[in-house]
Amino acid sequence: MKCVPFRPLLRLLLVASTRVVVVDAVDASFDQPFASAAIPHVPCVTLYHRNGRQGCGTADHDLQTGTLRYFQSGSSAPNVQEEYVAVVEDYVLTSTTLQTLMTAYRANGLLQGILVVNSTSIDENDNSFRSPDSQYPQGYGTPSAGLNYGNTQYAWNARGEDLLGLDLYGIPMVYVADADLSVAIVAKAKDPSAHDSSIVAAFNYYMGPDNITSVECLRWKDTKTNRWNPKCLPLGGTSVWATAGSPPPSDNTNNRPVVLVGAGMDSTTLFHETTPAANAAAANIVVMLLAAKLLGENVDDAALDALPNRIGFALFEGETYGFMGSRNFLRDVAYPGFQCNDAIVPSVSKNANGHDYACLSPLRPSLKFTGISSIAGMIAVDQVAYAVGQGLLYTHADQNQDTYGAFLANVLKACSTSAVTVAPTSATASNGNYPYPPSPLTSLLSLSQGAVGGAVLSGYDYAFTNAAPYHSVLDDARLHAPDYQSIAGAATIVARSALAAAYDDGTYNSAAAATYAANIIPELESTDETLVTLADCVFYNSGCRTFREYAQTEFSNEKSRTGLDLRAPTTTASGTTPNYYVGVYNDANGQPFVRVGDRTYGAYNGKEYGNGGSDAFGILPREKARAIRGLLNDYLGRGSVSESSGETVQVQKCTKLADCASVKYCSTNSDSAICTAGGVCVCLRAHYHVAMDEALLAAENEFPGRFVVDETNDQGVSPMYTEPYWSNSVGVKVYRDVGQLPGLVTLVLGIGMAVLSFFAAFVLKVGLKKEKLY
Repeated sequence: MKCVPFRPLLRLLLVASTRVVVVDAVDASFDQPFASAAIPHVPCVTLYHRNGRQGCGTADHDLQTGTLRYFQSGSSAPNVQEEYVAVVEDYVLTSTTLQTLMTAYRANGLLQGILVVNSTSIDENDNSFRSPDSQYPQGYGTPSAGLNYGNTQYAWNARGEDLLGLDLYGIPMVYVADADLSVAIVAKAKDPSAHDSSIVAAFNYYMGPDNITSVECLRWKDTKTNRWNPKCLPLGGTSVWATAGSPPPSDNTNNRPVVLVGAGMDSTTLFHETTPAANAAAANIVVMLLAAKLLGENVDDAALDALPNRIGFALFEGETYGFMGSRNFLRDVAYPGFQCNDAIVPSVSKNANGHDYACLSPLRPSLKFTGISSIAGMIAVDQVAYAVGQGLLYTHADQNQDTYGAFLANVLKACSTSAVTVAPTSATASNGNYPYPPSPLTSLLSLSQGAVGGAVLSGYDYAFTNAAPYHSVLDDARLHAPDYQSIAGAATIVARSALAAAYDDGTYNSAAAATYAANIIPELESTDETLVTLADCVFYNSGCRTFREYAQTEFSNEKSRTGLDLRAPTTTASGTTPNYYVGVYNDANGQPFVRVGDRTYGAYNGKEYGNGGSDAFGILPREKARAIRGLLNDYLGRGSVSESSGETVQVQKCTKLADCASVKYCSTNSDSAICTAGGVCVCLRAHYHVAMDEALLAAENEFPGRFVVDETNDQGVSPMYTEPYWSNSVGVKVYRDVGQLPGLVTLVLGIGMAVLSFFAAFVLKVGLKKEKLY
């Protein structure tokens, strides 16, 4: 018998005592005649890619309706003669289950949909669940396989079921997260009497036709008008990058190589709108922010500027779907480097002497990244919320083929803290082919063809931890409490390692470099107030006050800088569970745009920019990216305030961007001040960058949201994921189908009433005529 700790057991007993009443109420609601309840759920959606499609959806616009039938683990499909909906508990959701149901569907067409219900909250300590992603994430057999470097057939995700890659066309599938509702649905699906009373589910989930690709849906034209009318949008978003110390000068003078610290900030699940990603994304964000804060607090700009190398931070969006953020950034910076095909212009036309310039096509709202001359190497951070061993992290680097990667790996190990030790991974090369885990480092290795390397710091050894299954709805901090000690240790190690790598003069003396950094960067405690605050935001409450305030300040700064009438962004409500799905790419979700006259474009090749006083480039990233940029500016932008000599400069307070116009401590080349939610003016250190599939371009002289294939630079290796448009009316309803009898009775009664009314009217008319009143 499994031993359950007292406190979780007590909580489960309390939940169970209240669940009976709730379940009875929900259960009874299904039995109300003519009732039709839209149940709360999240869908498995269709995604197109370069070579086809994956995901779920109905075959056409018609409702797909069937009686609830429970799918027993390890069994065959329900042996029924009527149309049915399979009710599957989430722990049974494996490739075998879906293949069994799909085989039955193809055989008789009776399966109308799948309701996946939450059964995991009953025992949150069970680690036996499977991951829906491939055993080779973004590697062998996936649409992203061509982007990899090293061994692409190494099973990092050993419990992977590759559900994300299945094409379930014709079968809609949704996830019901509410545990009480799930219990009620299972009860009805198992109860023979429920089948007699016909408790059914009706799916309205058409998500586009079969047998088309991303290229076809992006090029779609209406057959009647021959007008371009795309049926999908690419996935994408906004990466955020920053430098510690004075920013790289735009004229490329005094250039130094950049040691880049990179991590992904997005994730996925089979049910995209439920992507809590505590380990896969959230932990990366908090570690990166804390590492930046440690550097900003303990090393001023003068000291950083004197080092042989610069330090850069980058949180990349769209990494889950083909390393979109890291590949776009690195391609623009150095591999092969950005080429503006049109004019380089001031990002705000009325401010021709401003500090920022932009490119009209391909559209880039800021060219700050061009100041980076070269990448020395990368430290990547991945999945540190649930360490395999207590107080133990791992470093991944090819010690034989990557000299700089081996140096960084040794630095990471030497920067271990008193609470967290870094050890080398047990994963070994096969046939001389080293297995790098999927991370932004993959992009650097692939694009540089191994010439520039690095190391990955992770919480896993030779395979991903199953404490929170990779890319699963179970990667949730509410189910598995993150290890704050691991996170604090990782942040300290990353800050020290970045400083050590910047200190290195090319001798690769990891011990001396680590000692230098450890003497400057203090060890972060797991109870640190900022850690606790940020952890709440990324793990539990994406509508937290800190994120809301920093995101709103960034929005206000952008609006003031450009003068554009940006529409107010959606504000995340307090208490909202974080969702790290990258989402679709348009001007409401991070696609940059340019305003020329009275029109807005995703890219522009005309000659009218600058003729109007309101012409400017704009960008409206999602709240997460805006908050991260604001925090990075606050953490890294105070280095000019305190000089190395000990002289302290008075920090200027602010409530709006204009308050920072006269700041003197950000007067270096390409430097400027910005207002933060902290209420002070800091030096601008953080910037946005496009995160979109490299094979796509925003269409010139078209509104944002329209994209074309980059025929010149497309190398045919990116996956090119898109999500089709789907109606706002989609959803699932569960109700009791009372059959044809009520309708027949209603029809008969209606006819009877009509005859009676006609007869009454006739008698009344005769009577009125008799009395000569008609």
